[in-house]
Amino acid sequence: MKQSIIAAVTALFCTFGAFGAPSGSLLKVKDVNVNVSEGILTVKMTIDPHSVRPGIDREVRFTPVVRAIGAADSLELPMVTIAGKNRYILAERAGFIDAGERIYRSGKGNDIEYRAEVAAQPWMDRCRIDVREQTANCCDPISPLAETPVAELDLRAVPAAPAYRYIALTADSTVELEAEGRAFMDFVVNRTELRPTYRNNRREIAKILESIDFVRNDSDATITRVTFKGYASPEGPWDNNVRLAMGRTNTLKEYVRDLYNFSPDIMHSDYEPEDWDGLRRWVEQCTLPNRQGIMEVINSDLAPDPKDHELRRRFPADYAVILDSVYPALRHSDYTIRYSIRTYVDIEELKRVFASAPERLRPVDFYRIASTYPEGSDDYDNVMLTAVRYYPNDTQVNINAANIAMRHGDLEAARRYVAKAGGSADAEYTRAVLAAQTGDDNTAMQLLERAASLGCEAAADELQRVNALRAGRKVKYLINITE
Repeated sequence: MKQSIIAAVTALFCTFGAFGAPSGSLLKVKDVNVNVSEGILTVKMTIDPHSVRPGIDREVRFTPVVRAIGAADSLELPMVTIAGKNRYILAERAGFIDAGERIYRSGKGNDIEYRAEVAAQPWMDRCRIDVREQTANCCDPISPLAETPVAELDLRAVPAAPAYRYIALTADSTVELEAEGRAFMDFVVNRTELRPTYRNNRREIAKILESIDFVRNDSDATITRVTFKGYASPEGPWDNNVRLAMGRTNTLKEYVRDLYNFSPDIMHSDYEPEDWDGLRRWVEQCTLPNRQGIMEVINSDLAPDPKDHELRRRFPADYAVILDSVYPALRHSDYTIRYSIRTYVDIEELKRVFASAPERLRPVDFYRIASTYPEGSDDYDNVMLTAVRYYPNDTQVNINAANIAMRHGDLEAARRYVAKAGGSADAEYTRAVLAAQTGDDNTAMQLLERAASLGCEAAADELQRVNALRAGRKVKYLINITE
């Protein structure tokens, strides 16, 4: 019976109540607000129902639709229906309002406070919200009426993108270099005096003098220190080996000092009574049958004399080989000649030294040479990367090397360099560049803030640029707002 009545009423409205479909957009709104917060897209607007006149038998459906810009993704939000008098009464009496559907009577009641919330999707970072309008009555198919643009969202992140930044190298300490060698001096058993013509001593002394003369004849070098360190083998009592190592080393030092009339201030000596480290290195590489057992004795906590006695007792055959072939080589005198290099002033001279002996240059010298080439050129990079080879722990040198590595896409090398860049403003800025290149925007921004707090203007400028873009209007409203 109820269905018959509804059908009859519907037919009556369709026959006598229709005034024709409206044309053009009927949507009038105010207080539009669209935002994304904590993963939720919220759309709010106040819809004016008084201006919507669909006809007494018709309804207008307003459906907000979120559409991706540049992609096919879209999502319909809950619909609002504003119906003419007869259509509204029929909907109420007949009970055909769908669950969750909101229907209002045109020209009557308060403004409609529309609010919809949906989980934000990645594609919504760049999207537009339109309100689709459709008109319908009881009998005719639903017809499109209009589509009104409401807002456009651009929520894409604005990443930090600090530029590469090279800094001046300022370290200008005098360059100190070393020449090293090893001599095997022969001494009479249990004696410390040096006999230049004894056995092979003439040849071994010549090696030392040749090294010293090489430095003395270098017009750019000045000898600042000569050090001898004497070693004895583990054979014999420890106390006697202390006496021999100390006395023989001092004798050799004084012999050389007298030859050159060096100042006593630059001559130094040291000694190692028994060269157990040298023995250990030899055994690690040898093929003796009892190598493992010998190593255990060498690495044990025994005192030197009991240790040598234990080797002799447990491994007599192997010990005979060591005594004959290894111990003589452990009786040696190592020498180091330290010398300073004069400061080069002329740029052409600097370039000649760079080509032949770059180890003689200071960091500031490398920078002066690099500055004659365009930043980022192959020549510039070559000079700076050569500098880091000779000054691997200089913080400024590592900063420039890190920038070069990043520019060439070698992020692993850049990480190694920035690890040695120190904690200056320039170092933190360079770490920010690296973080930005690896996609870690949060870390990049934190490092830029740190660099800016330490006085880096480039970091402050980049922060200002990024923050200005991020603070810009992310939602552009496209609809005319009613007052």
